[in-house]
Amino acid sequence: MTASRRDLPRALRQDLTPQELEHGVVYLAEDPVEAGASLTFPGVFFEAPWDAVLAFVDRQPLANWAHSCRYVLVNPDSGSLRSIEARFPPFGPEASVRWRVVYQARSVPDALIGGPGVTKCD
Repeated sequence: MTASRRDLPRALRQDLTPQELEHGVVYLAEDPVEAGASLTFPGVFFEAPWDAVLAFVDRQPLANWAHSCRYVLVNPDSGSLRSIEARFPPFGPEASVRWRVVYQARSVPDALIGGPGVTKCD
């Protein structure tokens, strides 16, 4: 299965748990990740096993940090997903990744979306 960039938000939504669908926010990195790239975010380090698109799932955007969240690598060629558990978001003054919101649960107010480098898509 080859997933176009336009199909990625739908593929990510299908991977969300009921809890994430009801309370979460999903962000998609604007730039692709090359195979073998090392990714470091607060409290977590991982490598991309293949060319990928990176997503971040905030499971509890109404809570303050630290709380359960995850990073997801999506293989756009196969549709494979790799989820990495985390406790902290990728946002901050030194963040180098630009993100866009691709899913927002109805229970999450717009005022709680984002951080530096985040845009909201409708």
